[in-house]
Amino acid sequence: MLKLENIHVFYGHVHALRGVCLEVPDSGVVALLGANGAGKSSTLRVISGLIHPKEGRYDLNGESMIGRSCRNVVDRKVIYCPEGRRVFPEFTVTENLQIGAYRISDRAQIRRDIDKVYEYFPRLRERMKQKAATLSGGEQQMLAIARSLMGQPKLLLLDEPSLGIAPKLSREIFGILKTINENGTAILLVEQNANLALKISNYAYVLENGKIGLEGRPGDIKKNTRMHDLYLGKL
Repeated sequence: MLKLENIHVFYGHVHALRGVCLEVPDSGVVALLGANGAGKSSTLRVISGLIHPKEGRYDLNGESMIGRSCRNVVDRKVIYCPEGRRVFPEFTVTENLQIGAYRISDRAQIRRDIDKVYEYFPRLRERMKQKAATLSGGEQQMLAIARSLMGQPKLLLLDEPSLGIAPKLSREIFGILKTINENGTAILLVEQNANLALKISNYAYVLENGKIGLEGRPGDIKKNTRMHDLYLGKL
């Protein structure tokens, strides 16, 4: 589905990504791990079209996406759910979901999609008429993911979905992500909580200072002593 080869990104004189290569297969879950500043969010911004690499190749289903706009990327059903939730606080839960379907003209389809995301997130159904500002942090994260699903993604890009969320709700969200994937949506998951990410992933990459320092299947990553060193024993 997705393939990055030798991606280099600069912010002024700062070399943020240094030859990043990664792949996300159809219906796979791939974790992208690393410390703050390692280049995880920059990688997602390249894929979503928010920034363009100075060098490298980015293919989606065999089609080059280098230089394409965010709209081109969304048209190909690649949806980015950024860090920090970023819900519309004065809009209700349902209104936030409707905004996520802004590219879909079929109102009946929008209603069906809303019902589907409420099946994933029953908490949101209970709060459908509440303003997003009244939700807890975990519920706002659920809403951000649900709103992304309204774009009918084939590939969902998730940036730090557990950030600032209570452990119990984080586990609940990751369980829902696993179900979303089992229903056919591929996921590229940027996450600092390595334990949670590796539990639902088929493959993982670890970024170190803008480079892929380690990659492999979750079981192999967990056994790697370098991984333990990078995460100070968190695994």
